[in-house]
Amino acid sequence: MGDNMSGLSKKLVSIMTAAVISGSLLTVQTSAIEAYNPYSYDNWGDPVSSQVGYTAEKFVDGITMGCGSFVEPADLYISYDNLMYIADRGNNRIVIADLDLNYIREMKEFSYGGETLTLNRPLGVFVDQYTGFIYICDTDNSRVLKCDTEGNVDRIFEKPVNELYEQELTFNPNKVCVDKAGNVYIVIRSITRGAVMYDKDGEFLGFFGANAVEQTAEVLSNAFWNLISTEDQRARTRRNIPVGFTNFDIDDDGFIYTVTDSQETSTDLLKKLNPRGNNIIDSLGVDNEFFFGDIPPTYWSIYAKRSSLTDIDIGPNGEINILDFQHGRIFQYDKELWLLFIMGGSGEQLGTFRSATAIESYDDKLYVLDSRKNSITVFERTVFGDIVTEASNYYNEGLYAESLEPWRNVLKYDGNYVRAYIGIGNALYNNFQYEEAMEYFRISLSQGYYARAFEGFRDQWLKKNFNNILFVIIGIIVIWITLRILFKKGIIKIIRPNKGRF
Repeated sequence: MGDNMSGLSKKLVSIMTAAVISGSLLTVQTSAIEAYNPYSYDNWGDPVSSQVGYTAEKFVDGITMGCGSFVEPADLYISYDNLMYIADRGNNRIVIADLDLNYIREMKEFSYGGETLTLNRPLGVFVDQYTGFIYICDTDNSRVLKCDTEGNVDRIFEKPVNELYEQELTFNPNKVCVDKAGNVYIVIRSITRGAVMYDKDGEFLGFFGANAVEQTAEVLSNAFWNLISTEDQRARTRRNIPVGFTNFDIDDDGFIYTVTDSQETSTDLLKKLNPRGNNIIDSLGVDNEFFFGDIPPTYWSIYAKRSSLTDIDIGPNGEINILDFQHGRIFQYDKELWLLFIMGGSGEQLGTFRSATAIESYDDKLYVLDSRKNSITVFERTVFGDIVTEASNYYNEGLYAESLEPWRNVLKYDGNYVRAYIGIGNALYNNFQYEEAMEYFRISLSQGYYARAFEGFRDQWLKKNFNNILFVIIGIIVIWITLRILFKKGIIKIIRPNKGRF
């Protein structure tokens, strides 16, 4: 966390106020002893102490698993039938284990038209839940294999021979996923135009989900000069191209989530793509300014390093788990992109990493692959994590009343937890308790939600007091009319001041 903790003291007064509102004293107790300091962010973007949402349960290497040592494992994937597939890059194999990390078997040789194929430093693996086919990024062989569980290859995806694909670019597949229609998406290291896309028959369709070019001063300057330059001058101008995304995952509804290394850009760090390749992230939330990974400290230091987002996983409840390679941290967000938990760190202890490479989730567990420790660490959700997850699930399903009590329980554990104030505020808002909702939105500094609650409170007050206001207005009108009549009849005379000389 480093410099991020420097702003913690500024928020003490608001935190204590929040604790009083929640009906309990501020508690910063820890669910388990961790090798890192659990924290979260408040609405100022400053880090605050937080409860542990997940705790590291164990780590397992290849020897413990029973398959021999891993060498630079690169990817893991949990299939629809609850098996874990591990791309063991250095050993040129795919290791298959159960979710207790007991070794089952491995895949090293594959059969294709009577020929035996072997892997060369595979970087990615994916299992299609609809067909059961396994897709393997056979990276240094420049291909993706589609095979059954026995290693019989059904199709090979290679570099497209197409004018849309620049032939001078290498074809070194990094990650792969498949949608419900059987379309195959492959991340290529050298491609910045999005994932390479094939249909179920292996026909190249083009590129999918390219990132936008970051609007830097250089980009804007080039755009201006291109308007007034000649064709020859434009040809010599440096091209501005987007940064390619690092990794992706697909949810049960067919939306593809992509993550991009935030050390290279601040644009499109996370995207949620519909089947047309359009990013729908911006349609989420009212007051949420989206930022993923660690928020840079207010006073930037040359020693502060930005997050390097390297993998993404969509959990069983739609939660989004993002892996930070730079700091070895896991950032978990709910489906509306509110930050839930931060866990992990850099180090040698249980729960920390040297080279966090891939993440997968199942039920209440997270599995993180470390390519330098050659091991998998298992995190299990804590009691506090269960309460937050319950409240978040109710909330995201639109069951605001049901989420109210769990959110209040969250504050009993952690008075710093901003998300709980938003949840309580919205539960109260949807129960027409606008004035109480305003207080929780005020504490969380949620201006958009506060303004919405204030409008509701104003309309509610006007409706409640409409008759009284109407009687007052009518009374004023009656008195004014009566006085005018009395003045005209001379019953009431206007007394003017004496303007005589002194």
